[in-house]
Amino acid sequence: MTGIRTELTAPRLAAFAVAGALALTAGMPRPASASEPIRFAVQAWPGVTVKTAVATRVLEAMGYRTETRELGSQFIYKGIESGEVDVSFGAWMPAHKSMLQPLLDKGEAVQLAANLKGAIQGLAVPTSVCEAGITSVEDLVANGERFGRKIYAIEPGAGMTRAFKKAVKNDYQGLGDWEVVPSSVAGMLAQVERAVGKDEAIVFHGWKPHWMDVKFDICFLDDKESSEIAALETTVHTVIPDGWTDANPNVARFLKQFRVEPSTQSRWIHAYSYKDRELDRVARQWIERNLDTIEGWLKGVTAKDGGPAIDAVRAAYGSS
Repeated sequence: MTGIRTELTAPRLAAFAVAGALALTAGMPRPASASEPIRFAVQAWPGVTVKTAVATRVLEAMGYRTETRELGSQFIYKGIESGEVDVSFGAWMPAHKSMLQPLLDKGEAVQLAANLKGAIQGLAVPTSVCEAGITSVEDLVANGERFGRKIYAIEPGAGMTRAFKKAVKNDYQGLGDWEVVPSSVAGMLAQVERAVGKDEAIVFHGWKPHWMDVKFDICFLDDKESSEIAALETTVHTVIPDGWTDANPNVARFLKQFRVEPSTQSRWIHAYSYKDRELDRVARQWIERNLDTIEGWLKGVTAKDGGPAIDAVRAAYGSS
């Protein structure tokens, strides 16, 4: 579909997930150390992809080596648990609670910081559907035939996809005869675009910040109960293995101060995913134009050689 990019198609994601599972279970985890590549893992989502690209390029300008792998959420958390993934910027809470909370409870993972606040996700429909009077989960169920009783979602391992399936399994609000249709982000949004183009009703996993909110003019459904599937105010966390901060205090300070505004992430997503610009170009151009913001992220942080981190970044990106 023109204008939508995802890093992995659904078949490739499935294959990568299998490979990732094998990689994360092969051998003993190595100790975390800043002398090694700092190992980031990202879901195949444009927001966390660009966010990670910006952070890794800042770290590389500071003299550190990094590597980034794309994995499904469940494999990212397995990697955090085993110590083979150092950093994830993609912990959407409360959507990921069922996957992440057990690690937090066992002391195997740490929520280092909230890197994005003010996000929202859950069941979404085109605004025209809300204007026609379908504004809640209760309304959705009462008008199931209009939607073919299908909820379009992203990859099967995503927290919200799991929540949708749980709601169907438990017949929450009468959703027992509905079907959850998982896909890649691009696949789901292709379905949304087709439905909007035909002025047909569709319900899907919506979230913002994301360009979908602008292109499709979407509305998030409410719920009379506090549920796991509707109008969830979300905070996105940076997650690391327990003990990683002690081994990497300087890098951890940067990661703890690394915070992004929703409007900034929306612009990243629009440039990378919708405008189809190269990831490296999007990250580098943003860094060049926002060194004052980066200076705040690097307060009290040094480059690998011991000098001020912001000086190293300014030198790398052409500003003195």
